[in-house]
Amino acid sequence: MTPERPEPTVPTATYRLQLQPEFPFGAAEAAVPYLASLGVSHLHLSPVLETVPGSLHGYDVVDHARVRDELGGERGLRSLARTAREHGLGLVVDIVPNHMAAAPRHNRPLWEVLREGPDSAYAHWFDVDWDAQGGQLLLPVLGQPLGAEIDRLKVDGDVLRYYDHVFPLREGTGKLPLPQLLDAQWYRPVWWRLARTELNYRRFFSISELIGVRVEDPEVFTATHATVLRLLDEGVVDGLRIDHPDGLADPDAYLRRLHAATGAAGPSSRRSSRTASTSPPPGPSREPPATTPCVTSTGFSRTRRERANSSASTGVSRPPGRSRRPLGSDRAARRVQGGHP
Repeated sequence: MTPERPEPTVPTATYRLQLQPEFPFGAAEAAVPYLASLGVSHLHLSPVLETVPGSLHGYDVVDHARVRDELGGERGLRSLARTAREHGLGLVVDIVPNHMAAAPRHNRPLWEVLREGPDSAYAHWFDVDWDAQGGQLLLPVLGQPLGAEIDRLKVDGDVLRYYDHVFPLREGTGKLPLPQLLDAQWYRPVWWRLARTELNYRRFFSISELIGVRVEDPEVFTATHATVLRLLDEGVVDGLRIDHPDGLADPDAYLRRLHAATGAAGPSSRRSSRTASTSPPPGPSREPPATTPCVTSTGFSRTRRERANSSASTGVSRPPGRSRRPLGSDRAARRVQGGHP
């Protein structure tokens, strides 16, 4: 078990690590001594919860209750946290409240909604317009219009298969002729191009594979945040970075609820530094409002400003104090970048 940490501190500089099956918690742990030598205060980890198998980015979460097995599970995360702390580093982890992967066979709440429809216990998790499209949730997964693909849809017991896609069948419909079977479901597979004009669920921008989650619902918030809040409370992680908060129904209300859930009673609380940093909202300032209960944004706005300043000149100058040694010259650095020593 990870020993209790002292009260958290506001990050002064973070180093982001993109976790994936080929760079799991163990690889990150091996790189900690090198990363500590860079002078950062915290490691910023990409999402650590369970995702679609093989995900290279981690933002396609399917299970908020579990730390991702492919990265080493919760044991691996705790080991990384211990080693980081021994070297004076904290952990900030990405969380993704706005959406989940629309991968039914891995996403149990979505699977239940497809099988049970608006009466499902999970129906309130997602923004679905059940009054549209004849009461069926459109799934834009077909490579061509339905007429050209229907022979590739196969009934297999109590599921419907289309290549790697698997969908549940509504009870009592498995023996119907395929056209009637499709009409009887709470969903309908359709040509992927129809998503632009006919989709009836909220998604992440134009990415139909990421379905919006209604974290404004207190029950959904609790279910999707219990694990990360426990890790925060137990001192395994020190802070949260919130991905795409501007996609939520009420970003400010969400951040206030999260702030309260971390045990921070107000902006002056000693634990307020555990409240989120955020990805920058849209707009010219790219900074969260002053009243938002978060420590900071993650620095994308500064990166953009520096990039703009650099491109305005004929040459790109090195910021003061930056090491002249190329990152790739160090064996540990190559490991951090995902290469091989």
